[in-house]
Amino acid sequence: MSQNGISAPSQTLDHRQSSDIIRFREALEQMSARAAAHDAPVQAEKFSELSEKLGFGRLTVAFCGHFSAGKSTLVNTLCGATLLPASPIPTSANVVTVVNGAPFAETEFRDTNGKVFPPRKISVEQLHDFAVDGEGVTSIRVSYPIPLLGDNMAIVDTPGVDSTDGAHRAATESALHLADVVFYVTDYNHVQSEVNFRFLRSMARWGKPTYLIVNQIDKHREDQISFAEFRESLGQALSNWDIAPAATLFLSLREPEHPLSQWEQLLQLIRDLQPLANGLMLRSADRSARHLAEQYRDALHQKNETRREALLGELGDNGEAEQRLTLRNELEHTRAEITSSGDRRKARVRTDLERLLNNANLTPAETREKALEVLVAMQPGFKAGWLASASKTEAEKAARLERLSDDFNRQVSANVTGHLKEILRKEAEQSGLTGEELESSLSARFKPITGEWLQQLVKTGAGSDGQATLHYSAEISSELKAVYRKAAFHWIDELELRDQPERNVRLEAIEQRLAAVAQKDATANELSRLEEDERSEERNLLGLLPSPSDNAELTLPSPAPVSMDRLDSFALASDHAYDSDDLSIEYTEEGVSGGKETGPIESSEPSGRLGAPRGAAERLERSAALLAQVPALRGVAEGLQVKAERFKNRSFTIALFGAFSAGKSSFANALVGKAALPVSPNPTTATINRILAPTGEHADGTALVTMKTSESFLSDIQHSLGRIGVSKQKLAEAGSDIAKLLTLKDPITASELHPRGRPHLAFLTAAAKGWSRFGQLLGQKLTVQEEEYRRFAAEEEASCFVAEIDLFVDSPLTRSGAVLVDTPGADSINARHTGVAFQYIKNADAVLFVTYYNHAFTEADREFLNQLGNVKDVFELDKMFFIINAADLASSEVELEAVREHVATQLLKHGIRKPRLFSVSSMNGLHAKRSRSAQMLQSSGIAAFESAFRSFSEEELGGLALASANKELDRVDKLLESWLQSANEDAATRESKAERLREQARRWQSEGADNVPEATVQPLHQEIGEQLYHLRQRLKFRFKEHFQSAFHPSVLQDDGRDLKKLLLACGEDLKRSLGEDLLQELRAAGLRLEGTIHSMTEKALGALSGVADMEREGFSPEASERPVLDLPMPELFANGPTFETKQLWGAFRSPKHFFEKEGAASLREELNELLFRTIDAEIGALQPKWNDNAESTLFLAVKTSSQQWSDQLAAFALSMSQTLREPGEERILADLQEQWRKIRQ
Repeated sequence: MSQNGISAPSQTLDHRQSSDIIRFREALEQMSARAAAHDAPVQAEKFSELSEKLGFGRLTVAFCGHFSAGKSTLVNTLCGATLLPASPIPTSANVVTVVNGAPFAETEFRDTNGKVFPPRKISVEQLHDFAVDGEGVTSIRVSYPIPLLGDNMAIVDTPGVDSTDGAHRAATESALHLADVVFYVTDYNHVQSEVNFRFLRSMARWGKPTYLIVNQIDKHREDQISFAEFRESLGQALSNWDIAPAATLFLSLREPEHPLSQWEQLLQLIRDLQPLANGLMLRSADRSARHLAEQYRDALHQKNETRREALLGELGDNGEAEQRLTLRNELEHTRAEITSSGDRRKARVRTDLERLLNNANLTPAETREKALEVLVAMQPGFKAGWLASASKTEAEKAARLERLSDDFNRQVSANVTGHLKEILRKEAEQSGLTGEELESSLSARFKPITGEWLQQLVKTGAGSDGQATLHYSAEISSELKAVYRKAAFHWIDELELRDQPERNVRLEAIEQRLAAVAQKDATANELSRLEEDERSEERNLLGLLPSPSDNAELTLPSPAPVSMDRLDSFALASDHAYDSDDLSIEYTEEGVSGGKETGPIESSEPSGRLGAPRGAAERLERSAALLAQVPALRGVAEGLQVKAERFKNRSFTIALFGAFSAGKSSFANALVGKAALPVSPNPTTATINRILAPTGEHADGTALVTMKTSESFLSDIQHSLGRIGVSKQKLAEAGSDIAKLLTLKDPITASELHPRGRPHLAFLTAAAKGWSRFGQLLGQKLTVQEEEYRRFAAEEEASCFVAEIDLFVDSPLTRSGAVLVDTPGADSINARHTGVAFQYIKNADAVLFVTYYNHAFTEADREFLNQLGNVKDVFELDKMFFIINAADLASSEVELEAVREHVATQLLKHGIRKPRLFSVSSMNGLHAKRSRSAQMLQSSGIAAFESAFRSFSEEELGGLALASANKELDRVDKLLESWLQSANEDAATRESKAERLREQARRWQSEGADNVPEATVQPLHQEIGEQLYHLRQRLKFRFKEHFQSAFHPSVLQDDGRDLKKLLLACGEDLKRSLGEDLLQELRAAGLRLEGTIHSMTEKALGALSGVADMEREGFSPEASERPVLDLPMPELFANGPTFETKQLWGAFRSPKHFFEKEGAASLREELNELLFRTIDAEIGALQPKWNDNAESTLFLAVKTSSQQWSDQLAAFALSMSQTLREPGEERILADLQEQWRKIRQ
């Protein structure tokens, strides 16, 4: 016995092991020791487990898949015994390892504190109980006589890979860590699930040999999609995800002999794997060791987390290297700018000053003339006249100098001083020097020149001719410019000295910031060293592994695909399937069996119009014909005839909802008894399909296809581009050019998107593919035949352009007035048009929710059920039916009942109590109707549903209609009674009574026109406030669910994709789902408010004056119609908040930290607070708008209804005044009343 209690293979390891295994085990033990030395005990233990497993020598084959795919059933079938619990609802909560040997089992337990206890023996019979215990049991090991496994193979059953339970995920990963080969099991109808592709992709990255098993291939119907097309579609989908399984097998555990089932190939594959055990185990050990090395690095990363957090805290803002580099460059540039600002200022002033002075002409001709006069006066022997005294001569010299200085100063002021001051003024303003201080400083620096200064510049011996004058003029001009130049630069130097203290302060601050950046560089370098040390330790660990051997190129066995002969025989058999009478099923102790009894199908087929009580229309028509004999009653008769026509022509809308592949379309086909809608295991219904009776314009089998308008198609394209991450800027640049918009998707691949983004990429891809052909049809209505209809309904490249399709089908159901509405899956991209779905929920006569037997309640189901739960109490009747389709998959009544209980429990969680719940097989129901097998129809569950549905239509819905008809007849009865009572009154009395009625009619009109009293309005406002408060609370309660769905483990896997980009996508998806949930809540609140306003209107009408008196006079008004509220709805998060990578990554760090530690909880709380600030603001802004809208609707409803009552009362008064005028009319009226009462009986 080994440590885990299960016997080792019979051959000793020394004889079996190769040198590779010995070397590998030694390496693994060294890796274990190294991990332990670096405080990574989890990885150390797992390295040791790998070594032990190699030594144990068993090839381990793990069976994985989403819940209820059939893993446990497959394992049981391989084992030849029911060792494990198997059910369509989640069962396996633990990893169960099964080997060949004597019957024996043991479990490992843990307590609530996580302490693991030694293995405990249990009996094989107890396995079922322990396998579903996900709390106390950690693992189960089973030995049982299973010849197929031989002595060197073990098989492992795992929990569903789509579990959100952390313990389940950890258990599955633990099993995969030791698995040498993986068989991934999916059911036929959900093979292209996102969960499947995510897991298969992770296995490819891990390097685990993986086989894909498509279970329930017996569900395939060749008339729906050929097997070749199905297989090709699957292959293409796998290729799109870069997944290449070792092989794909198709199985039917219910029908092992099915032509498409490869059961024998699976058995042979398991046998073929066994001789490859050593090679497979070595390759698996190598891949797992490398995977563990990554986890080891993550463990070191976690060990350094405290220091890392401190360093990240020190980095703070501008933590990214690129940001620091940008900041450093900016600071250094600013420092250089400040340091060189003085030199640049001088250079700037020098350039401006030189340009100014060079262009300034200070000595024009007029000034030169005055300069000549000065030169003349300065000549020796100059006298002011022949007899002038010395004093007069000196006075003349001074006068001439003054005239020159005045003129020269004018030239300087005009050409230099003003401009120069402006140059210096601009420089001063940059330094904050302005106003009087500035002007005073400039004036003091640039004073006018004096005659004395001019005289000093006259050189001794200078002549007074023209040449001397030019030299002198140039001299004074040059000297003045030199003086001004020197003064200007001296003034600038003083300005620089004035600015230097502030400049020094700025430089010091910059130096401090540069030092902080340098410190952050050092911090970042330390962070990089930490990461490099972690990577280096990982490399050192991996360096212990032996070099890859030939096992790296090991060729895996691959079963041959289904042969063409078997495909041909299957296709031929399928062609005759509908001709067979041997189609009915029944439950037996062994499971589902066949039966041959056939007979007419009559009981479930409608006879008459759905929702219309038998005889109601006829009674109204007879009454109308009778009353029409009396001229005064012809208006009443016409009203009854109109209502009779409504009964006769009434349509009955049945809306079908559910996730993709739930079987809505096949269920609709079973109801109409024809394969009207396309059905496929892949998503088909991409648009709204309505099935209704043929008309004179539209024959049986034709369809009216309404294409989207250009505007709505453009909106869909823009929305989907936004959902795959195309920026608003790029959308704006492309504008309304659809062809250009469609190219924006090209760089984006499915693998980098959030799961909810992938359908949008598929939609855009289909739109691009079909644009040239179908884009030109936008805005049109097309009448097409069946083949073309199926293309528009199911082929995405065509259906993405379609708004809705009316399919005309002649069947008992449609002839009864039923209109079947098949909606796109709740998880399709069209589900964004939730307003359309809500209108169908609100206005349909019946709502049918379809869920799939093996996958009851997907996430999309839950979102839709929240919507149903919100409005169910508003309707006058419970019009909801819940269908579990594909019930033929049940192996027994016990299993079927367990699924029904599971569904009922889930419905109760959404506030839906005592649901009308039916389990059906739409496939068998359709076969039954085609072959007219009464027994099969009964066993399919369709007959029971149709019977209950018919009862609902006739008794409940029909009862409402009948009550409405009887109310009309009661009004007429009172009218006749009132008139006969007036027979004894004279004409004047009757006319006086009629006038009183007319006067009351006028009062009602006036009263209804008045405002509704405040006492009525206030409760309405209060009701709105309470509705908004409670829906906000419900949304808050569901936030955790939205968060877990958006930030799901299957999305945020460390599989080589950009996790930071995916995190942002998760954040956007959270905003989307919250926004859609809020809209659903608001629509439901609006529906409830319509009821409130209707009640308030009825109350206001009842408060009109004289109502009781008018009723005593025989007047009974018609009931007012329920008002329709058109409430504004917000576009939540349209203006933010916008998530940043740093914000999300700080909480995420790694998948392990996020999902298994406090990361998710921390981010959830942060986003809860952030997003609800926006939600609260939106609701706060919405409430006054809703108050105004609802108040206006109430006012209009009261006014309109009062006017209608007034009109009806006036008509009643007119009829009364016109009756019993002629002799004999009294007798006619009495006879009419007698005949009337016979009709009423």
